[in-house]
Amino acid sequence: MPLTIGTQLGSHEITALLGKGGMGEVYRARDLKLKREVAIKILPPEFAQDIDRISRFQREAEVLASLNHPNIANIYDLEEQGGSRYLVLELVEGETLADRIARGPIPVGEALKIAKQICQALEGAHEKGIIHRDLKPANVKLTPDGKIKVLDFGLAKAQERESPDGSLSNSPTISTMASQPGVILGTPAYMSPEQARGKMVDKRADIWAFGVILHEMLTGHRLFEGETVPDTLAAVLEREPDVTNVPAKMRPLLRACLKKDPNQRLHDIADAMLLLEIEDVQATAANPGWLWPALAAAGLLGMLILGFLHFRETKPLDVTARFEMTLPYESFPFGTYLALSPDGRYLAFTATEPDGVQRLWLRAMEAIQPRMIPGTDDSVSPFWSPDSKWLGFVVGGQVKKVEVTGNSPPVTVAEVPNAGMGAWNKDGIIVFGNRAANGGLTRVAASGGALTKLTSIDPNRKEIGHSFPAFLPDGKHFVYIRSSSEPSLTGIFIGSIDMKPEDPLPQMLVQTNYGAVFVASPAVEGGGWLLYLRGSTLMAQPFDVNAMKLLGEPLPIAESVGAAGSAGFFSASPSGALAYRPTTGVTSILSWFDRQGKPIGTLGGPEAYSELAISPDGSQVAAFRRDRVGEDLWLIDVKRASSARLTTDKANESYPVWSPDGIQIVFGSNRNGTNVFDLYRKSAGVSGQEELFLKDDGRKLPLDWSRDGRFLLYLYERQGQKSALWYLPIQEKEPKPVKYLATQFNESNARFSPDGRWVVYASDISSRSEVYVSSFPDATAAPAVLVSTEGGRLPRWRRDGKALYYLSLDSKLTEVEVTPGSPFKVGVPKALFEAPVVQFNDPAGWPWDVTDDQRFLFNTKQQSSPPVTVVINWQASLKK
Repeated sequence: MPLTIGTQLGSHEITALLGKGGMGEVYRARDLKLKREVAIKILPPEFAQDIDRISRFQREAEVLASLNHPNIANIYDLEEQGGSRYLVLELVEGETLADRIARGPIPVGEALKIAKQICQALEGAHEKGIIHRDLKPANVKLTPDGKIKVLDFGLAKAQERESPDGSLSNSPTISTMASQPGVILGTPAYMSPEQARGKMVDKRADIWAFGVILHEMLTGHRLFEGETVPDTLAAVLEREPDVTNVPAKMRPLLRACLKKDPNQRLHDIADAMLLLEIEDVQATAANPGWLWPALAAAGLLGMLILGFLHFRETKPLDVTARFEMTLPYESFPFGTYLALSPDGRYLAFTATEPDGVQRLWLRAMEAIQPRMIPGTDDSVSPFWSPDSKWLGFVVGGQVKKVEVTGNSPPVTVAEVPNAGMGAWNKDGIIVFGNRAANGGLTRVAASGGALTKLTSIDPNRKEIGHSFPAFLPDGKHFVYIRSSSEPSLTGIFIGSIDMKPEDPLPQMLVQTNYGAVFVASPAVEGGGWLLYLRGSTLMAQPFDVNAMKLLGEPLPIAESVGAAGSAGFFSASPSGALAYRPTTGVTSILSWFDRQGKPIGTLGGPEAYSELAISPDGSQVAAFRRDRVGEDLWLIDVKRASSARLTTDKANESYPVWSPDGIQIVFGSNRNGTNVFDLYRKSAGVSGQEELFLKDDGRKLPLDWSRDGRFLLYLYERQGQKSALWYLPIQEKEPKPVKYLATQFNESNARFSPDGRWVVYASDISSRSEVYVSSFPDATAAPAVLVSTEGGRLPRWRRDGKALYYLSLDSKLTEVEVTPGSPFKVGVPKALFEAPVVQFNDPAGWPWDVTDDQRFLFNTKQQSSPPVTVVINWQASLKK
């Protein structure tokens, strides 16, 4: 007996009947406890003792509970009352796909959007080892906001007489047992031939049903239809699918989905999604606002993929295809880490968004646009699990991992200050670099646990880091780079997961400044290729995986490949995909502006400058610049626009601060073989001597030097603590650091007032960056004064001390008149102009400065960041 309106099941009140089926009735209900609308699927009392139906009902609950996907309806609970079991499900509003098709054929563009979401739902299920087995338009809901939801995963309906309305879209599931050969399971009109014969089925049965549904969406008519269920089954088994009545460009995909022999059918729903994306490229290219104009490349890629999908059982194509991928945001000034998944289906990369935060992004090869991975703020160094299901990365002092489905938050694997790039082997072991003092390579289980040290930095070789491990096929050995301040000692070495820090130094494989990767290839002598950079040229050299040595001569495979630090901007997968990107060096230019925002000239040519500091007399600009030689400070002569390298150490030198007389510069550097920056001092001349100024186990980044020469203000960071402000009384005989402002929030970008009595800084105390002023040397002598009104960052004093400048959160250069005193008074912020500054979010660096005559120097974007080049089957080009 059906339930009546008003019946209460637990905390759920029935409000309407939604439908009936072989497994019972589905009702709309109100969750009185959580105040939400739900769907109730109930197993009627007459089936309460049917062991088979109860087990299938339980299985449906378990299947739904294992799936967490935006295109699959959720389950909330499985409950029992009055002898009946029922499921509490997500209530999906909207019409079914069957209802939509009943109104007529669906336009190609709309059908593509629906089809891609069905593919995404099936892919999510198939990755969990779950096959739908009953995919049909009646089991697909179209929500009012344009999303689709696939229903009834894992459902095996009981046999019942034909549907009274004769609709084969809603016809019953034929039988009961999903896993037994000889038993038919599925809805006849959408059933694969192997299902119709009662054979064991796999995910290719869902691909067949998807093809039938896509045909029905495009034509408005069912592909297989008979007067009775047996007639329909006969049509599925005997009639070759006719796809001539669909648009010509859709026929190859439909034919691939509707091969009667499952061995010739598409093997993976992702293959169908990829082909749908290619069609979407062509459909979208006519839009003048389209941001992905690589249509020709996509067409070539489509032909290659079609050939691969249809002929992979016989002979792989000896074809190389190239296409370009434009990144969603600029990656200036830090470059871009690239990481292709082992199966070649995804490219992970880092990109800095408009809010100045660098995050991880994921681009599926079959997708037009990438997606940002939540929970990856300030992340670097992405690396993959061998099964391509997890993405590892480093953020702060943590090694983390996240599922690529994006359905779960990142998980912390290990707490390690200054962790570097990692590699993940087939046995679940992660090896990662560590640039901390006495550091090197460390291993840890991917599930977490104890850390095991593998290498230590060798001071006799002037080493500054061990990084970028990449596993060889045995999963035990890996290649990695040992970086030294002596270029001749920097190169690729072989390590193993069983090595110990005291082990003898292995022989260098090849001298290079950047990490390498290995790509297996049975067709290559020795077992595969070692890929590494020689200058800006990406080389491939045969590598003997048994003898652990290089063979023959290296071959060039890509030119103008970028790099930064020890990272080359390239990645390769065992599947035959290669991705690389040119250097991001030429992405900005120093430009002068007046108070109205009018451009009044440039300073030098386009270079990757950042962290600008104009000298006290305005004659020079000190700036950080990364190039192939190193990460150094440069001096730029304002009148002549000439530039010269100020620092030359292989380590990172950055964050320049001028002495009040313009004779010296203090900067931060990690040259002691650590990533814990110490402070150094050098005369502001190319030939000047450098001296260690302040050293401890924290990360110290200089901010400002008071005009009276007495104090040096700097940012202090320690693992697990917020960034704080400290100062050093320079003129004392034995200067000792003094804590100025350390709270439970991040303080950054601080500057002394011209009279030395105040400090302006940015803080996230109000959950967004705002600009404040505090008294000096005692920040608690008076309450901090809020300067900005709607967020602010990167503040500087006007050089007469009577005004402050800062950038608003939407990058407007803002001026605030101030009156120092007791109390410190601030005026109303006034936006001067929209600052053309490159997006920049550095707690100790400024991408702009101002002179005495109120000319503003900005690091402005010169050109878009170069795209990533993706090469499919790159080894084929080496054979020619």
